[in-house]
Amino acid sequence: MTAGLRRSLALATTLVVAVVTLAVVPVASQAAPSSPRTPSFAADAPELRTGSKGEAVKVLQKALGVKPASGYFGPVTRIAVEALQTDNGLEATGVVGPETWSLLGRDIAREASQADETFGDKQVDGRYCPAVDFRWGEGLGAGRNHMGFDLLGTRGTPIYAVDAGRVTRSGYQGNGALVLDITDKKGSMWFYGHFDKIYVGEGDAVKAGQLIGTMGDTGSSGAVHLHIELRPRGWSGSAQDAEPIIRRLCA
Repeated sequence: MTAGLRRSLALATTLVVAVVTLAVVPVASQAAPSSPRTPSFAADAPELRTGSKGEAVKVLQKALGVKPASGYFGPVTRIAVEALQTDNGLEATGVVGPETWSLLGRDIAREASQADETFGDKQVDGRYCPAVDFRWGEGLGAGRNHMGFDLLGTRGTPIYAVDAGRVTRSGYQGNGALVLDITDKKGSMWFYGHFDKIYVGEGDAVKAGQLIGTMGDTGSSGAVHLHIELRPRGWSGSAQDAEPIIRRLCA
């Protein structure tokens, strides 16, 4: 074999090795970036998305500055989540998962993971205060046919069930008010009126303290409030003054 042929073979071998190396080893610009391990505090937090409701949503809304912090994940909350994700280089899914909780920080993620997702935080002897942020309104007999007690607040304020029972009515009544009846096994009923949104339907079993909707002014003169009545024998009997019970529960 001549010296020239040996040089040609060596050059060909070098070219083959170079081509194979380029084919199997990606250049730096093509390599997929490695993702850091998701912190455990973020992994433990609940996944939240449009339609989610409860105390964890309120934690998220307060962290994002969404007002009111209603506990319901609606369009305004989704827009705020997407903005946070976009500003920090995440895909704007609107879904709050571990990566988004990581952005919000350890304390917020832990508060959300420990929050009760469906129940109020003021209860006495198994009964719950129906609202948290409100002002006292008028009671039984304050006006013609006023059979209940009013709690005044802002639209979107969470409303909770005072007692356990089953939903015996859910929807709009004749005056346009969005209302809810919850009746227990003995036939005692709580009537809740003027919701903005309701989260339970007729036939649903409801636990004491469960989030059942948000405060509104449907069917009223424009004052955002919860009208609540206690009827020990349902609609077949008269209303009992609910104010002493509500004041005791919400004190």
